[in-house]
Amino acid sequence: MGSLDFLAKYPFSDEAKKLVERENLSIEELAYDPLLSKARKMAKERLERAVLRSAAPQPDLLDPASEIYSLIIARIIVEGSKDEMLRNLLAEHESKRFMQVSRDESDENLLKIASDLGVRMELKGEFHVNILDYIRLSKRLRDPKWRAVNRRVEKGNVLLSRDEARRLLAEAVRERILSKIEVPELPSPFMEILKSLNIPRKAVKKGKKGLLPCIESLLDSIMKGENLPHIARFALASHLLASGWSKDEVLDVFRHSPDFKEKIARYQIEQIAKKGYRPPSCRKMISWGLCPGECRVRKGAKAD
Repeated sequence: MGSLDFLAKYPFSDEAKKLVERENLSIEELAYDPLLSKARKMAKERLERAVLRSAAPQPDLLDPASEIYSLIIARIIVEGSKDEMLRNLLAEHESKRFMQVSRDESDENLLKIASDLGVRMELKGEFHVNILDYIRLSKRLRDPKWRAVNRRVEKGNVLLSRDEARRLLAEAVRERILSKIEVPELPSPFMEILKSLNIPRKAVKKGKKGLLPCIESLLDSIMKGENLPHIARFALASHLLASGWSKDEVLDVFRHSPDFKEKIARYQIEQIAKKGYRPPSCRKMISWGLCPGECRVRKGAKAD
């Protein structure tokens, strides 16, 4: 693969960063330079697709600069918006985009991407990733197979298949997009793009009164657009249902998830309600890492 292709597909790479640093463009130049009109248009489309949860288009391999600057501009707009839901929607979009464009990537380039993203990864027949990096990046992944106790570990490294390595790198891309960047006040063209976005929000009728601190914390996270792991979603849904929330009210909460799919979410909520699953006990919430540490529940509360 040529270097230009690599830049267009992976605009977060170190090569892309070096190109941007050489140009050293100001935020005003990014917003007003006629030569960057295509990048601004692509940034708007990038954000629109993120908000609509639509698949990313194929990268423009002939114009890597526009791909790079479109991501930079999109991130600047997100940062200037101070909107956590929009930040999470863009992170989800870029994570999925990576999975799409890296499908046929060479192993050598996957290792280069890992290095660019700060992931310690080697190829020794299988992909070996440092266990600390693995634990950090796999915490959002829902399938039990991603739990460290269910993985093969050799000399401080977790062994992964090629597709598993790509999936973990997609989480590193998400982490990169979620990282904060310093931006001044947004110029008018960027504000216009931000105002044009129709971010789907659903009013949550019920408040947090009567909810446990752990559930309040999960509710706050999902309302910001954070992508909760499966066990956290189960805990939140089961607690809300047990607290008298209707299935539709719980569904409206989950609409704020960046990866929301109504059919799947509705089915899962209905199954929890139909089968009468009890909310997880304090002991389980603690073991799952979902306890905020300070709780109104009396100490020694009996666990399930």
